Amino acid sequence: MAMVTIRLPQELRDRIDKLSERSGRTKSYFIRQLVERGVADLEEEIKELEEIRAAIRAGRRDFKTYSLDEVLADVGLTRMDIGMGPDSAKAATKARKVSSAKNPKKASVAKAKPESKGTAKRIK
Repeated sequence: MAMVTIRLPQELRDRIDKLSERSGRTKSYFIRQLVERGVADLEEEIKELEEIRAAIRAGRRDFKTYSLDEVLADVGLTRMDIGMGPDSAKAATKARKVSSAKNPKKASVAKAKPESKGTAKRIK
């Protein structure tokens, strides 16, 4: 069996130590179990993404899409929470309309105009 060295935050290491003490199993056992489960989960996610990509390439368009507002509502956030005021949605919609009017075959969001030197805003 191969050996791998990893660095863990002390809090996580302490939790694994407690599991080991309470169960009588080794720390290596728990870490190996966690890695196996994590790899299996990642493999499944990648497989699903590959299936979606293949379906899209094959021309399937039956996937449900969600607006930003629907996604934010689902996770309990608002546009303000992610730094987007109410004017941001209007600006994005207007940019899409302008862009698609210029080139109806390619509807994309137009880039915002850069601010002049005197009006730059700082984001903290």
